[in-house]
Amino acid sequence: MGPMFPLFAAEFNLNDTQLSLLTGACVLALGFANFIIVPCSNTFGRRLTSLLFCLLGIASCIWQALATSYSSMLAARVVNGIATATSETLLVQVVADMLFLHERGLWTGVYFMGYFLGLFIGPVISGNIAQRYGWRSFFWLSLALTCFNFIILLICFPETRYHRDSYAGDSALRTSTSSGQTIKQHDAEVGTEQFEHIERAITVGTGRPSKSQFKLWQAPEARWKAILLRDIISPFRLFLFPIIFWAGLNVAGPANILLFWNLTESSVLSAHPYNFSPSSVGYANFAFVVGGLIGLATAGPLSDWVAVRATKRNNGIREAEMRLPALMPYFFFTVVGIVIGGVGYDRLWDWPVVLVVGYGFSGLCVTAVPTIAIAYAVDCYKPISGEIMVVATVIKNVCGFGMSYWVMPMAARRGFLAPAMVEFALTIGPMVLGLPIYFFGKRLRRLTRNSNIYAFGN
Repeated sequence: MGPMFPLFAAEFNLNDTQLSLLTGACVLALGFANFIIVPCSNTFGRRLTSLLFCLLGIASCIWQALATSYSSMLAARVVNGIATATSETLLVQVVADMLFLHERGLWTGVYFMGYFLGLFIGPVISGNIAQRYGWRSFFWLSLALTCFNFIILLICFPETRYHRDSYAGDSALRTSTSSGQTIKQHDAEVGTEQFEHIERAITVGTGRPSKSQFKLWQAPEARWKAILLRDIISPFRLFLFPIIFWAGLNVAGPANILLFWNLTESSVLSAHPYNFSPSSVGYANFAFVVGGLIGLATAGPLSDWVAVRATKRNNGIREAEMRLPALMPYFFFTVVGIVIGGVGYDRLWDWPVVLVVGYGFSGLCVTAVPTIAIAYAVDCYKPISGEIMVVATVIKNVCGFGMSYWVMPMAARRGFLAPAMVEFALTIGPMVLGLPIYFFGKRLRRLTRNSNIYAFGN
């Protein structure tokens, strides 16, 4: 939305706060909608939930393209936030459904890159289309892409929700391998990596999704009402889980750094001395793309590699905290990116410095840090991967909604360095807490070891 702000301001006579709310209202709805989306996906399936909300997204694109007043556009943005909220939770569930422990870092990174690539490329497209053909054309293009997305989901996305049989015993595991050898009892303290090897021996095969997985309606379990109620309530409990709350903060910080640049790019880059046109403001977002791609190429594989190396040194016993040291290089990139970008804004440094270092390094941390934090949380609490993302998106989007009220007024009073440093604190603070999490995370998990959430996947 950022590059189109001048056009909205001219058509609807809006101030900076009203413009920011066009993004803020959307992200707030996007966060809280997942309190319903995740329970629906757990009860009725990932496929049906994705398709229904994609249809709602089609309707919201039409509404945005036809809006004739600010209030109508704001309402359309709220509906669009609800419709697109599936992108923030369901794909993490699919990764947890389909992929093993040693692969989750990489594919969680692929998910986050796919998600943030829309935020990176979207301003490039919107700025150019809006300048040449008017802002409504951007929403008609969004409509076409959403329709294409619906067709792809319908044809290519089978149901991935699958409830495996519970392993026998409360603290033991009995099963047989394909060779007929019996796997002896293991105490509940056996490392997660060893369980993963056992699960892989049992479940991996060849073939393709069955026809039944492409049905629109997947019959829920007999006690679906109780499960639905449980899944609606459970995210509220998870805010009290220290590891999940920490992971949510590490999604919120980098994502809201990106939102900060999106909210301010038009005000800064279209003014003196830069004098960027809307299309040029859009092109500035390619810096995020380059940084994000580097984050994708490094964060997931690096965290998986770090964890595998630590597992070997630990006699083959895997502990979730073993992937956390991979955060260290991204911590330094994040510090440099926010400081250079904020100071460059405030002192009107040359635009290559602001874009390459400020935007580029921020794009790197936006994909890398959430990838590692969420992969760690899913390692700790795999049965509630969707609920973990609910916590993360609510934290992220409540902070994002608040930004629409305070960023531009603070910048007007004190310059752009002040709000940049607030975002610096909100991003770097949770990353610093990764150090005690690394040393004491196992103790924190023990606090929740008797929780019934471990049975959610059964």
